[in-house]
Amino acid sequence: MFKRRRAQSRIDRVRSIVWPARGFGRLFSYLIQRIKRMPGSTLSIAIGAAWGMAVSFTPFLGLHLLVGMMMAYLTRGNLLACLFATFIGNPWTFPLFFYLDYRVGAFIITEFGGSVKSIGDTLPSFMAAFLADPAALIGALFMPIIVGCLVLGTITWFAGFGFTYWAVDGWRRHRVKRLAAARLRRAGLQPENDNLQNETPEDEPPGKDRGVNGYAGGKGPGGQESETGQ
Repeated sequence: MFKRRRAQSRIDRVRSIVWPARGFGRLFSYLIQRIKRMPGSTLSIAIGAAWGMAVSFTPFLGLHLLVGMMMAYLTRGNLLACLFATFIGNPWTFPLFFYLDYRVGAFIITEFGGSVKSIGDTLPSFMAAFLADPAALIGALFMPIIVGCLVLGTITWFAGFGFTYWAVDGWRRHRVKRLAAARLRRAGLQPENDNLQNETPEDEPPGKDRGVNGYAGGKGPGGQESETGQ
């Protein structure tokens, strides 16, 4: 029922992982809707999503999901929300995240009298070095990236927690109001239907036998006596 009309080739599958067919905007919108409609407490969903976003700033490529779900489990966060939130870290956003980590970490280290290697001071040069050899770049700039990811990861955690809590709580409040309004509408229509069913014609005395098919005196159409009226 939910199969594609045309089966995807391997190249199409790889392409959809690197770049979704409908774009990242549609993907992120879908993830937000899934998180808002997720079962569980608002607090646990917000905690899980916050960890999924925060770990995307760490340089541990391939371990983001594992680290995020472990931290969400230890803090009683929603594991499924953490899984969806880790999608903000992908091959297109990692270079930007790590560049921001590097710049923030280098600034903090130099402010305290330390020295940092100068590799990829600009975003284009950093992205070129990252795409050429991510492991070598992260290894050379590991310390400033770690320092920067602690700062940006903490900020992202609280920002992600606040946004997710606000989104989930707002959607649930809206849903409660919508269901309450629907119940009120149904309750308002029901008495009117009951009155119509119990209504008696004004030209007929109450309790008078209407016979078969609603004709008075047990007569059918044309004044003929019905079988029950004989």
